[in-house]
Amino acid sequence: MITEYLFSSPQGDISLTPEDLSRPFLVAPLKEHPFLTLRDYFHAIEEFILKDGGKSLGSALKKIRENCFRPTGIERMVIRSEKHGAFHHVASVEIFLHEERIKFAVSTALSEEGRERLAREFGLLRSLNDSLKLPYLPKVHQMGEVIQRAESGEVEILAMLLGEWFEDYHEWHFSVDGGRGHQKLCIWDLLDGHRFATLEEAYQIFHEASKIVTLYYDTETFRQIYPWHHGAGDFVVSAGEGRITLRLTTVRGYRSIMDRLADDPPGPMTALLYFFLNLTLRMRLDRLDGVGKTVWADDFAAAAATEGFFQALGIMEAQGRIESGLAGKLLSLLQSFSEEEFGKLLEPLLVLYQEDDPTDLAVILANRKRHVTLLSRVLQALQI
Repeated sequence: MITEYLFSSPQGDISLTPEDLSRPFLVAPLKEHPFLTLRDYFHAIEEFILKDGGKSLGSALKKIRENCFRPTGIERMVIRSEKHGAFHHVASVEIFLHEERIKFAVSTALSEEGRERLAREFGLLRSLNDSLKLPYLPKVHQMGEVIQRAESGEVEILAMLLGEWFEDYHEWHFSVDGGRGHQKLCIWDLLDGHRFATLEEAYQIFHEASKIVTLYYDTETFRQIYPWHHGAGDFVVSAGEGRITLRLTTVRGYRSIMDRLADDPPGPMTALLYFFLNLTLRMRLDRLDGVGKTVWADDFAAAAATEGFFQALGIMEAQGRIESGLAGKLLSLLQSFSEEEFGKLLEPLLVLYQEDDPTDLAVILANRKRHVTLLSRVLQALQI
């Protein structure tokens, strides 16, 4: 079997020389691991994929294609370093046999907190996929550990998760259009090159993101996928032939936030109201080019998020997941509020952002008044 190690970049794949592979593995930007090299990282992924005779890989392949090839027949494997975050490192793994090609994602965590987060995410993804059977989250196949030992005797435990890779889906962020000097949504297409989305595409992206988050909301327990952030690249997009589809790549947590907003247990309508209000705020936050300052999405995002939210409620009503007419009742309630009342309703959420991310809070406060005015107008015009 031929194995290739590559780095992914906007300019295309970067082949790694023996000298490159001998470099220290970076556990964070500018922070080298005490003894692990890039070669160790890639070797660990390969070991994880093929351990126990490829048993886990074989099980994953069978779930994807019933008559798929067996791991023992792999002719070529390409392991590509894709992304490095604060707690996890993401690689893609392509498996080849004759004309067959299947791609997986492997997430790796080294720190104790990172390993705990990865284990929690594995459980949440499996649970949500099994219970709701929605297509928006990656399927997960296996989780395990690989142990790397240094010549000095030091040991590093690498926790790894084998999951679905969303083929032809791309990260996206707001960026400054050099020609016009204002921010626009940029799709990071690594195959055909980065490009700015049209306004219609951007609208659809925010509409779909809002719909997806809402579809995973539990109206009985108030649990939701939280936290998530556009700045972390949590949503990926496939754009082609006039159609936009989105996927959510991660679930860091699934819990209610209402205990942080109110001392007394809220009713279902109150909890849903605050889910919506927080959704309209969070949906507008991103980081410039994914790593820069926090930025605020343009006004179209408020309307797109609102419509996506109510479309999701309509789907949930049709599926019998929520009571019939709930969306209409919530809309009537929201339409009854004045702008001043909306402003007061947002105050508990501002405390939440102060605790979680003061940088986000500063951007929200700078845009709060206009957001409330715009949201009120959008809701008054909305018909469902």
